[in-house]
Amino acid sequence: MKHQINFLGGQLLPIYIGIKEFMPDKIHFIASNESKEGIKTLKNIFPEIIFNEFICDPFDFYSIKKRIQSIIEKLDAQDDILINLTGGTKIMLLAAQSIISEFNLKGFYVNQDYSFIEVPSYDKKQITSELSIKDFFGLSGHKIFSAKTLSDFTENDLRVSKQIASFAASNKIYSKVTDFLRKKYRVLPEKGTETTTGNAVINWDANIVEIHSNNKSIACFNGNNVRDLFFNATWWELIVASEVGNWAKAKEIILHCELPFKTDNKTLKNEIDILINTGNKLIFVECKSGNIKQEDINKMKVIKQTYGGLISKSLLVSRFIPSQSIMEKCKELDIEVFYLYGLLGSSNPLVNIIKILNNLEQKTSI
Repeated sequence: MKHQINFLGGQLLPIYIGIKEFMPDKIHFIASNESKEGIKTLKNIFPEIIFNEFICDPFDFYSIKKRIQSIIEKLDAQDDILINLTGGTKIMLLAAQSIISEFNLKGFYVNQDYSFIEVPSYDKKQITSELSIKDFFGLSGHKIFSAKTLSDFTENDLRVSKQIASFAASNKIYSKVTDFLRKKYRVLPEKGTETTTGNAVINWDANIVEIHSNNKSIACFNGNNVRDLFFNATWWELIVASEVGNWAKAKEIILHCELPFKTDNKTLKNEIDILINTGNKLIFVECKSGNIKQEDINKMKVIKQTYGGLISKSLLVSRFIPSQSIMEKCKELDIEVFYLYGLLGSSNPLVNIIKILNNLEQKTSI
């Protein structure tokens, strides 16, 4: 029988990786009163595995060592025992290393580069198992309310998005119209006609968005999703996601990921523009086609910490150069920034985003 001993701290991801990589028959958890809630989450994910749990003072070396020893002494001589040294406190780690040495056992430590170190040989090996987006969210106790993939959008959606991008880049009326409607409507009606400041007239319904100025049509966009693409800046997210879709290391890509509260799955708490899963790391992408506010950056920090953990990364993709204060804030929070300004002469400036993603995929947390 395969046994695994785990210490629970604040991060469940390295514990989950250790379980999935080695798939024990029985797990013995040593936790504190503060960290024991994580056991319930893991039980729900691995219902086929037998769980034992023990509560200890996470800073009492001798009580922790005694607990590990008592677990081992009750097992059969032919059983396989593996100790995950990644979680818990440093005192737990020291106690485990002491037991490994005295009982000639084996252990492992999960690194942030998705490798693990075998103990006591200290050989470094690559982790072979991959995680899904569902796995990552399950570890934080959250579920996805709704999300889309690139396959949910048509070639016409992308074509219209590029038309809107061209219009937005060449005509200031775009920002005037969208700013006007955002201020007037909390929820945009399915169809309507409005005259903005500057006497621009916009008509829209489910399949068309048309803008007139001085009784002359200056833009007309047609398509099943045109209203959402135009008014909610989904056009920018789709253009970015379409380029991200060319990244070979992306295992999963979802857009418009809406996340509810744990206690009320009908009320939305957060939204993620684009979420990329490499199989071992989440990259959260915030797409901004206009102004960027401090609260946008703070939201990115919270989302990364809540749903992705230390190993995840954040990327801000902006059409314009962010202000110096935004750039400084992003640097402090380890948020990568990619902007198009200065690259507009290129035939497809977004191709450069692949290089940024490759760097993020290889980068470990600070």
